[in-house]
Amino acid sequence: MKFRCDRDDLSEALQTVQRGVSTRPGIPALTGVLLQAEEAGHLVSTTTDLEVSARLALEAVQIQEPGTALVPARLLGDMVKSFPEAPVEFDADASQARIRCASFEGTIRLLPAEDFPAWQDPSGTRVQVVAGAFAEAVSQVARAASRDEARPTLTGVLLEVNREGVTLVATDSYRLAVRELTATAGGEAQAIVPERALTEAGRAAANDEKGGTELFLDQSQAAFRSGPLTLTSRLIEGQFPNYRQLLPEGYESRLVVGRQQLLDAVKRVGLLARENTPIRMEFNALGVRLTSSSPDLGGAVEAVEATYDGDEITVAFNPNYLADGLQVATGDTVRLEVRDGLKPGVLRGEGEAFTYLVMPVRLPAPVG
Repeated sequence: MKFRCDRDDLSEALQTVQRGVSTRPGIPALTGVLLQAEEAGHLVSTTTDLEVSARLALEAVQIQEPGTALVPARLLGDMVKSFPEAPVEFDADASQARIRCASFEGTIRLLPAEDFPAWQDPSGTRVQVVAGAFAEAVSQVARAASRDEARPTLTGVLLEVNREGVTLVATDSYRLAVRELTATAGGEAQAIVPERALTEAGRAAANDEKGGTELFLDQSQAAFRSGPLTLTSRLIEGQFPNYRQLLPEGYESRLVVGRQQLLDAVKRVGLLARENTPIRMEFNALGVRLTSSSPDLGGAVEAVEATYDGDEITVAFNPNYLADGLQVATGDTVRLEVRDGLKPGVLRGEGEAFTYLVMPVRLPAPVG
């Protein structure tokens, strides 16, 4: 195997596919990047940790000898990244690779390529979506997925596909994020994709905002293709909660407020809400008044002017969960609908495509 290519192109490709490199020391082959030099002038780089796999096809490579080599991924990536602006020459035999760039010459011992898992090509229901919109949808929804491995279905994001588009849903039981996305689909499908895999796919799509992203869903795998990069992921088995029954048709009390203004206030007041202490939000005709207190730290209060329609009520929320929703809502203003301090608050930005529910924290009943 022998090839020559641009240093920047090779470095970017290696850094990109490192997202799939395993950190498990017990399986050496999974710490490598499989390089396949093809006669057509393509250099294909593949990594996997058995959950997420990444494959990138690099063009405009001078292939002198086609072949395959499994190289320690992070070592090769760091090495190429450190090279000066000059072409990189790579020459590998059965046991080691020789690498040259400008005045640098080095060797790297190879890993056994036969131990590397076989790549599974994307298959199943095909969906086409604008890359920028997909990246935005992932950033809005994925943060609501659970980190509790004891409830595996909640650690993923539900993808519901029909011929009109895709719905992305995530919940950790304390908040729920739903995003409707216009897309072209070849049929209907449903899958729970691990949050990490979907986040990586969203990051790849963000690098190609004006392009397109392809999704493939079958019975066991999801695949995402943006530009030259393809990511595949195993699916999470199980039944996702019936989220639709949690979505209220609407509440009587509604606050319309500047998104950044409320976000900044929640963050400031939330600094004094430690160890799961909520912030209280008092809704009135002037807007909303935020307060927090901690026996060890002190207290804070801030009033935010806004348009409020409804009865005066007080609701408490986890400030981090509320801030997460405000950060990813679109537009300069947001709508926050509340009811009685027991029902979830409903947050929406401009349009109806994104809905974010956050459960309130029950306040103690007044004495007497």
